[in-house]
Amino acid sequence: MAEKKKIRKNHIVVFQDENDNVLKTSFVPHKGAAVPPEIPEKKEASKHFEYHFDGWDTDYSSVVTNLVLRPVYKKVPKKYLVMYFHEDGKLLGMESVPYGEAAKADIHPVKKDTARYEYIFKGWNCSLESIQGDTNAKALFERKTKSFRVSFYHEDGSLLKEETVFYGEKANPPQEPEKESDEMYHYIFEGWDRDFSSVTGNLQVYAHFQSVYNEYTISFFLEGEEVESAQYHFGDKIIYPDLKKKGYEVVWEKHPDYVEASGSLFASFEYANPKGKQFSQDGHIFEINNPSGTNGTVICRHFCASGEEKVVVPEKVKLGDYYYRIDEIGSYAFEKCDNMKQLTLPSSVSVLEAYGLANCAKLRRLCAPALREIGEKAFAGDVCLKEIDAQGGRLKKLHRNAFEKLSGQICLRTDSHTMQRLKKNYPKIFQKGNILPECSDFR
Repeated sequence: MAEKKKIRKNHIVVFQDENDNVLKTSFVPHKGAAVPPEIPEKKEASKHFEYHFDGWDTDYSSVVTNLVLRPVYKKVPKKYLVMYFHEDGKLLGMESVPYGEAAKADIHPVKKDTARYEYIFKGWNCSLESIQGDTNAKALFERKTKSFRVSFYHEDGSLLKEETVFYGEKANPPQEPEKESDEMYHYIFEGWDRDFSSVTGNLQVYAHFQSVYNEYTISFFLEGEEVESAQYHFGDKIIYPDLKKKGYEVVWEKHPDYVEASGSLFASFEYANPKGKQFSQDGHIFEINNPSGTNGTVICRHFCASGEEKVVVPEKVKLGDYYYRIDEIGSYAFEKCDNMKQLTLPSSVSVLEAYGLANCAKLRRLCAPALREIGEKAFAGDVCLKEIDAQGGRLKKLHRNAFEKLSGQICLRTDSHTMQRLKKNYPKIFQKGNILPECSDFR
């Protein structure tokens, strides 16, 4: 039996256009691939859309049956040019936008500020939400008057007021500030440190004060009566009135040197040389005993006569405007007179205090015609003392130990009447035997 010949099967593949017009017919082996005809990439466009060939409606890469294929077109919107312009006509940019879609408008135009105004971009002069064709978009700006911050400060930096003011307008200052007075000054508000009548920028305005010296009144009183009044500033040196009275000195209750406040200063006169005051004259030291200006007396506290054998004490010494009589000899007043052998006291000296002539080791003779009183151990340590001449007849009072600490006999010279009185009043002193009531000779 003869073998059957194997016949290869073919399939008819027909390519038609969108209007069913046959473009191509071909026989394609089973599972073979058809070859499509050439076809325009796009068909006739409408007003706003184009149609781009997007393939055939059936796969023809492996044909297993007869096929009729038609083309498939994709509807693509047309693209339109959107151009962006500044207000002044300058092109800022452009973009291509498909029909009906919104423009990106990724442009941010800026308009330069002037001194008075700032410009804020508001948008474009046409809608860009759905592009319908080529579009020219022009930038729109909102003009806004500039505003500025004006801050008012006290001189010390504290904020008094802050406000917003439009360009060219006047700021409203706060109530006039005050500055607290101090000891030296009080302060007057003079104004602000800069003009704010036409504001053209941010301002910091500070208060300015004039410093005025405080006036202080100082009144001077003497013994209850006002003698002078003067005006001063804080810290000025006080000029005291020149108050004088012979023999007196001015004493102020308070005596400030510089002005710190208004007030009254009170003065009175006191003796220039009050009781107890010590002063030095020619190396001698005296102490006021009676401060009277007309009959003042002093105590000799220290007499300087080093090296002299014969020492004579003057009757008076001058202090200020007056002379003062020496009426007393103080304790150890002559102990520094290391070579003194004879001492003559003036007729003004009436009292020899306790230890008055003590430690005068070389003293041999004392002449004191007006001596009235001799204190305790007035001659202690005077190992060479031989004679006390008190012939003025005034000696009346002796301390019971007036002549203690004497190693030898001493001749006490005075008149008979005085001697009788002394023996009567101080018998024990003479009974000891070291005081001789009479002396006919002195060697």
